[in-house]
Amino acid sequence: AVVIDLDVVRAAPARFVRAGIGDAVSNVSAIADWELANRVKGEKIDGLAAAMARQAGEAVLRHPGGIGDNDFLQVLAEALVLTGIAMSVSGDSRPASGACHEINHAFDLLFPTRAASHGEQCGLGAAFAMFLRGAHEESAHMAEVLRRHGLPVLPEEIGFTPEEFFRAVEFAPQTRPGRYTILEHLDLNTDQIKDLYADYVKAIGS
Repeated sequence: AVVIDLDVVRAAPARFVRAGIGDAVSNVSAIADWELANRVKGEKIDGLAAAMARQAGEAVLRHPGGIGDNDFLQVLAEALVLTGIAMSVSGDSRPASGACHEINHAFDLLFPTRAASHGEQCGLGAAFAMFLRGAHEESAHMAEVLRRHGLPVLPEEIGFTPEEFFRAVEFAPQTRPGRYTILEHLDLNTDQIKDLYADYVKAIGS
């Protein structure tokens, strides 16, 4: 059993709680990457694990509440626990880790003294990854939800320049050799990332 005291969660620094939102929402992008790997590379998908992780991410993404709301905090807590169970069922982190987490790892490795929180970086990575895969409406909606919760959707909002973000995105596939995501699929160079980022910024209404 897992016991989560919502009073403790509510009393925690808001940035820590928001980070959990970014991590949970990124499941949606991670599952899209898993499905891509299945279509292109024949990678096996654990249907139960994928459904659990997707449900967790969508529940947080679509909930109208915020971090001051007990109902929302309960959904967030359940989503994070469900994500952990999904990874346990699948035997690895695949249900919750795709291009979003590769970008997060790249930030951590390239800028170890400046990296933001895990969830902040994963949320940003997920919104951009959804745009890269052509899911522009989903990307814009994800960015809208992240913004509503006070989470970053642009690198400048966590202290990185666009050029540093381009570097992180280009480096990201090296952080998880053997994992196939939209980043490996597109195999983008710096100029391509720059152009796509400009389109992303326009699409999310910044």
